[in-house]
Amino acid sequence: MAHISTEQALQIPQNLRQQSNTGSETTGVKDKKHLSEDDVTILRLQTNPNIKKVKIETYKNELGRDNAIVQETLKNKLAEYKLSVNTQLKVEKDMFGNVSIKGALLQSDIERISDDLNNSETFKDSFSRLSQQQPTLNYVDNVVKLSSAYGVGNNLFNSLISDDSEYNKLNDIAHRYDTLRNTTTAQNSTSDSIDTTNGYEDSLLNRDRYHFTLNA
Repeated sequence: MAHISTEQALQIPQNLRQQSNTGSETTGVKDKKHLSEDDVTILRLQTNPNIKKVKIETYKNELGRDNAIVQETLKNKLAEYKLSVNTQLKVEKDMFGNVSIKGALLQSDIERISDDLNNSETFKDSFSRLSQQQPTLNYVDNVVKLSSAYGVGNNLFNSLISDDSEYNKLNDIAHRYDTLRNTTTAQNSTSDSIDTTNGYEDSLLNRDRYHFTLNA
């Protein structure tokens, strides 16, 4: 076995520490090279100032409760009148703002269920929120997915998002969305307008009247 000097022996701990640090740095570099898809998406959103960030999952959870209330109420009404719970029902608001349903039922059953729904404040409140906010959520969700996938912003979408996160609740965005949609509709009453900013197509911001379908 080769003999080492006292000076060489004292150098061993220092050499070991240097090797350990080098190994840690190398491992860190390797880890940074293997980012998940979610990490890449988050980094892309954070580093691109043209992409506004919103809490999509929070919005979905908020409307999820209203969606569940509407769905369960409709099923309970079908069961209450001894009708098949698998009957497809389409629910929307009429021109007077009342809840209106359509489906393969006798007119008398449709009228009875409609009356019950219009007399239920819980149902009406939940359906009103869905009517106003679900189209907005669909639009926002679609734009965010495209932004995440392609790393580009959408000027039309960005105009709906406030720089102050306090004013970016789904209800706030829905109000701005409806205002912009109504303005766009008025300006293009005779023909559709397409905004192709950054490759997106926003044809009149989805003008169709909202409806909820049970057993679609």
